[in-house]
Amino acid sequence: MPFVCTACGERQPSPVAVCPACGGFVRYRESNADALRAAVAGDARAALPEVESRVELGEGETPLVGLTDGPLPDATHAKLESLNPSCSFKDRGSALALSHVRSDDTSFEAVVVASTGNTATSVATYAARASVPCAVLLPEGTSTAKLTQAAAAGARLFTVEGTFSDCFALSQRVADDRVLNATAVYSANPYVASANRTVAFELVRQLGTVPDWVSVPVGAGPLLGGTYAGFEELREAGLTESAPRMLCVQARGCHPIVRAFERGEPVSEWTGPITTAVGAIADPLRGYPEDGEHTRRAVLESGGAAVALPDDRIHEWHARLAAREGVYAEPASAASVAALAECTAVGPDDVAVALVTGHGLKEPTSDDVRTTHISDDPDAVRDTLLR
Repeated sequence: MPFVCTACGERQPSPVAVCPACGGFVRYRESNADALRAAVAGDARAALPEVESRVELGEGETPLVGLTDGPLPDATHAKLESLNPSCSFKDRGSALALSHVRSDDTSFEAVVVASTGNTATSVATYAARASVPCAVLLPEGTSTAKLTQAAAAGARLFTVEGTFSDCFALSQRVADDRVLNATAVYSANPYVASANRTVAFELVRQLGTVPDWVSVPVGAGPLLGGTYAGFEELREAGLTESAPRMLCVQARGCHPIVRAFERGEPVSEWTGPITTAVGAIADPLRGYPEDGEHTRRAVLESGGAAVALPDDRIHEWHARLAAREGVYAEPASAASVAALAECTAVGPDDVAVALVTGHGLKEPTSDDVRTTHISDDPDAVRDTLLR
């Protein structure tokens, strides 16, 4: 099983998150060109770890739709990861992690996950499918819609005082040889970034080429890192000639990776106040800045860019996508599209893909609902439509 350290290249006899030799992050790596060719053709399993008992709900193979609104590059596409079974991209990693838990060669009996919402709902969904107990640790203030979805799947919910980082620190203390930490960061488990490689395989098939840019909303960044790794594997196997430039997008009220990118220095923890309401990408990385540094290096290696957007700009595109494109995305997911309009490095003729990571129903806002009271008056309705 080719789980390898991304730092020293050491093969791991079992899927651990961190290399015991050098401390680098571990992920699955596929070098067999035939397996990668099959993955691009539509068989994602060909380039994923083999497991005895797969836990699946039809994740992956998400739609790619063209966007034509406003200041976006002419060839802009949105990959609707929001249409995965639990309505977020997290399902790719959750399916792989719970498949591992169900395998006979592990001692795991349950999972724990720290989350601002999407990972909680995803892991809870796949834990229910696998009949595995699931505990979810969430910061206070997490979207009620996400709490409801995780609770409906039978997860045990615990709200934790503090930020996502506090939840993650607690999840690491809960995890042991019987409880798998399924949190979606590099240092918790090797399945998340490994599974996210399939985004690259699908994009090559859907576009018929490699895009110039892939824009990704980022907390710690395993979706960005995993997607870029998939493109790199294809290039190294000689199946493509290039890899895209990766665009890392964060909210200005908490942007440790973008800050480090702009300063040209390693990622450090966000120690100031978190002043963004876009909680899904507000990760201060307290206690695990190396996760953010791994993402920053992927952006650098790709020749990419990093932008931090104010909340009002993110919410503007959240509303704009729904009203003009029919794509209802949670605010953090709309940030990937907003960044393509804001980033000056993205050219008007570039082929660009924004990963829309979560559905708008995950985090509805009061501004999403506007009603007009009328009596039994068809003319009032008609006049509103046609004026």
